[in-house]
Amino acid sequence: MPSQNLQDYCDWCFAPLSEDALTRSRWLGLASEDTWACSTCIEKGRYRVPPEGWNGPADEWLARDEYVLSADDRRTVLNALNEILHGPDAIEEWEFHTRIGVTREEAAQTWRRVAGE
Repeated sequence: MPSQNLQDYCDWCFAPLSEDALTRSRWLGLASEDTWACSTCIEKGRYRVPPEGWNGPADEWLARDEYVLSADDRRTVLNALNEILHGPDAIEEWEFHTRIGVTREEAAQTWRRVAGE
């Protein structure tokens, strides 16, 4: 369970954490392991290997298979989700799940996670 006191350093290289790094660490699920990665360690994929001191088998590390979205990737995903949720040709509620494979609320949750909200 994550601690209530948020740390201010990266668990991999001990560099200071920016607000963006904290947001992306949360989005990647690192907070659930009470670990945090700086922007450099996220971009280089270092977070995919458990940090020193992690108390579990490496094959159970939750972030080992995650894909890191670049800023352009994130913008593309956010724009596409925004269009299907709110755009002039937004998908109507009755056909949303059939066409997208998730509910409108699940798509909105994905939008919030990618946006870091």
